[in-house]
Amino acid sequence: MKILFYLTFIISSLFPQDLVAAELKSVSRVDVKDIIQLYFTFDTPPGFSSKADNRRIDLIFDDSKKRPALDLFKEDQSIVKILSREIDNKLILSFFFRYQPQSYKLTPSSKNNIVFEVLLGNEYSKSYQNLAERLKGLTVVDRKPVDFTNPYVISPYVKNWLSFFADYESPLEITIPITFTPPLFPIISLLPPGLESNMEVLDEEITKLASQKLWDHVAGKILDNIQLVTDIEQQKLLALTYGEVLALSGDFEGAFKQLYLIQERYHEELIGIYAQYLLVLLRATQEDPYIAEYEFRLLEDKITSQSPLAPYFLLSRIETALASKQNSRLNKLLQLDDIGFPGEIEERVTIRQADYWFTINQPVKAYASYNLLSNSRLLTTQPFSYGGFCNTLYEQKKFKEAAESYKHLASLVADKEQLGLISYREKMSRLHFENKFNLIDDFSQIENAFTGTEAGYLAAIKKNDLMLLRDKNWAENAIKNYQIIAKEATKRALREEAIFKEILVHKLLGESKTAIEMSQQLLREFRTGNVRISTQALLIDLLPDEIKKLVDKKQYMKALVLAKQNRDLFQNNWVDSKFLIDIADAYHRIGIYDEAQKLYLYLIEIMSVEKREFFFVPMIQATFDHGNYTLVRDYAAQYDYNYPDGKYSEDVLLLRLQALIANEQISDALALLESPLPEKVVFNRLAAHLYFRVDDFENSLNALRTLQLTDTLSPKEQFIFAECLYQANIDDQAQEAYLAITKDNSFYDQSIYRLAELAKRNGNEKKALTLFKQIVETGKNPRWIKIAERELQFNNLKDRF
Repeated sequence: MKILFYLTFIISSLFPQDLVAAELKSVSRVDVKDIIQLYFTFDTPPGFSSKADNRRIDLIFDDSKKRPALDLFKEDQSIVKILSREIDNKLILSFFFRYQPQSYKLTPSSKNNIVFEVLLGNEYSKSYQNLAERLKGLTVVDRKPVDFTNPYVISPYVKNWLSFFADYESPLEITIPITFTPPLFPIISLLPPGLESNMEVLDEEITKLASQKLWDHVAGKILDNIQLVTDIEQQKLLALTYGEVLALSGDFEGAFKQLYLIQERYHEELIGIYAQYLLVLLRATQEDPYIAEYEFRLLEDKITSQSPLAPYFLLSRIETALASKQNSRLNKLLQLDDIGFPGEIEERVTIRQADYWFTINQPVKAYASYNLLSNSRLLTTQPFSYGGFCNTLYEQKKFKEAAESYKHLASLVADKEQLGLISYREKMSRLHFENKFNLIDDFSQIENAFTGTEAGYLAAIKKNDLMLLRDKNWAENAIKNYQIIAKEATKRALREEAIFKEILVHKLLGESKTAIEMSQQLLREFRTGNVRISTQALLIDLLPDEIKKLVDKKQYMKALVLAKQNRDLFQNNWVDSKFLIDIADAYHRIGIYDEAQKLYLYLIEIMSVEKREFFFVPMIQATFDHGNYTLVRDYAAQYDYNYPDGKYSEDVLLLRLQALIANEQISDALALLESPLPEKVVFNRLAAHLYFRVDDFENSLNALRTLQLTDTLSPKEQFIFAECLYQANIDDQAQEAYLAITKDNSFYDQSIYRLAELAKRNGNEKKALTLFKQIVETGKNPRWIKIAERELQFNNLKDRF
């Protein structure tokens, strides 16, 4: 038997079954901007070391193992792989990062916690590892970054919302058709081989009528001459001129038939090509420039750069490309330099170059080009080009010149809709250099003259703006007028502007709730628009105060609903953090603790280091109230690590103790108690209860005596105080303490029972029996009534024997 014992002892010594001293109980992770912190909690603190190799870092914990049921967190875009293995009684955790970390450290934290903190790398950090060394001596200016996606930053009206009424203008497009340039009349003067000698077929009367642009009379005379002429070549020249004159007179059908017949009959001759050119130009002018642009391309091989018609053909192609919005082709045509232009054609091409810059929205280049033509009489006869010139003057804030130019433009345009817009823009130009209130009647006239048109509604809006700016008492009338415009306006941009201006009036009247509701509806109905950014900016401006107002009124659910409806604003971190604090507080107060915890955690992630500490206590409190006591421990450990001398250390310690007690981890809670206890009264209360639960009556009594110096004991603490004295055999003080417990105390019956036991201990059986009877007759606690009855029954049995 002895031999077997010694063999067992030797084998156990040589082959130990379990030398592992520490067990990894949990791992928690915190991400703060470019830093990751991992908190490892062991049952006892192990030895540890680390090893790094490029993107891999190994953490080695001596004499340790991982709890079998413990799952580590999942890989993500920062930590792409995690390996866990146990070798030679060592726990090795390997972390693989997407980019090589810039730095890391592994340090012990409070008691059984070890913290692994990593400053993440990125695609550039490896290349610039030594940049700090090279920049030694330079001072880094700490600037708060500006988020240029934030509507509150982008909108120019947030500092003064009234300025929106004065400064905002809906996009305005004055659409004026292109005026196509016909070739030199008559076109037969450009037809080889005769060229100008071809004009001999036209008599002096026809030439005179043509100079007066009496095209109908010219057409009649040419038709008469065709019947008199017998030479076939002269007839062809007259027929082509007749088609040309019909086109100039606006007789589309007659011109089309005439030119088409010539084109078909003489398609192999030069005169047929000229007829085809005039036919395509006719279609561009009277029909569809897109079709004409295509047909002009078919003519390019037939009309060479050496042709007398080439300058006019190129100009026609330029104008057709402009009319059909073929901007890239227009640019190529304008850059052609293999054709010489007659004087007026060259000027027209220069004008079209300015039109090109205007069309592709290059206002500075357009202004410079038009400005070079400011003395051009030809420019003042071209409605499209002159309209572009007026627009560039307005965009460049040359308002006096713009006002005069728009006034002249009105004389070139006949279309009522466009005429209204031109008149509106003229008055808008004057608004910038005249007394704006003197123009109210002018806008009213436009509203009445162009009722139901875009110009009419624009003028109505501007009149309403000016009335409001002149008299704040006009606000209610302004709201009604904006509502009418929003309902009746034909253009989406006008409805959007009118609605937003109504919203602003509500805001200026202090009706924030209405303004918020209307803003939300506007954003839902207008997913894109010109005032969308300003609407979001207004919401960002209004929401924090409105939510705070609801929270102050304890209308937490309404505050949360409002926040949820606008969650995209604070998800993008566009709203002041005070807004999020109110939301988190509202979540907490109505018992949605998990959402409150998440929001506080988000605040910790986005806040600057100096502001981050404040949010730990409410976050841990919300976590505690949610019943997630293990997470309370993890968050408390994070706080202790990041703020070893934190100003909220005692609050965090208290919550951690309360979590341990709630989780029935009494011994852990006692181990966490500091000595001496913090000055706050609550720690003495907590200590008294904890020591009492483990029958450490001396320390419990000391805690309660300290508590009595600054505060009143609660009913339960009165009983604990008496009970500690009783257990310490300080009978006189114990009796006094039990007697001080009143009938409304839930421990009253138990106190009477203890008084009876004290009487028995001091040999006063009669008093003890009286107290037992008192419990039975007047007691309220069934347990102590039953115990007292047993004492009386035992005493009766004792008397019998």
